Amino acid sequence: MNDKDRVQTFLSAFKELENELLSIAKISDYGHISFSKALNEVYYHRKNPIVAQYDNYDFLKTASDLRNILSHENDVCAPSEEFLNQFLLLKEAIVHPLTCDKIATRKIYSCKKSDPLSQVLKKMEYYSLSHVPVLDEDGCVQGIFSRSTIFDYLSMNEAFTYDKNITIGDFEEFLPLDSHLNETFLFVSQNERVDKIFSHLFKNKEHDKNVALLLMTRNGRPGEKLLGIITATDVAKYKI
Repeated sequence: MNDKDRVQTFLSAFKELENELLSIAKISDYGHISFSKALNEVYYHRKNPIVAQYDNYDFLKTASDLRNILSHENDVCAPSEEFLNQFLLLKEAIVHPLTCDKIATRKIYSCKKSDPLSQVLKKMEYYSLSHVPVLDEDGCVQGIFSRSTIFDYLSMNEAFTYDKNITIGDFEEFLPLDSHLNETFLFVSQNERVDKIFSHLFKNKEHDKNVALLLMTRNGRPGEKLLGIITATDVAKYKI
């Protein structure tokens, strides 16, 4: 791509981003609303989680300066390939954000309360799993069996005798989502934007529980069929 092509690609993408930011900003004003004004409105009032990140905001201010120069003298400079690629990536993340169904793990190993403990533990070791959703006959989440479930059980029950007849259901008291001592689990909709779930994965207070899994269903509600799971690692792949 030569300089001229990069300029045209940049200006076209910038216009698309400008329209989106004006829509997000929702500034009630008469006359023309500039890109800079819309950008500041979105940034300072945290109307978009991607623009709310200072590095992205600062980059977009530079892009705005470049657009202003090119609007008057389009042959005086051109965006580098690296700058253009970064701008296009950022623009795409804002205009067409990823949704949870695009990053969720859909091939889920799950279990039922009737499954033998030994079988589930072997599967967890084989697949390097830390958590296994416990589902009912309709595929809805009844609870979570994790590596800490047995320890939680032992902390409340001094006696524990292991035998081959033990099932996941024998730990029923420690399977519900709100019964885990140090972890919590949240439901998200398959259409929820990835950039909006960042806040779910981090503690707001020192003594808050860690969010171990995001459980994706159609509308993000308990009682719906589990469609996928999302971990912090899945979200970390969302680079913007």
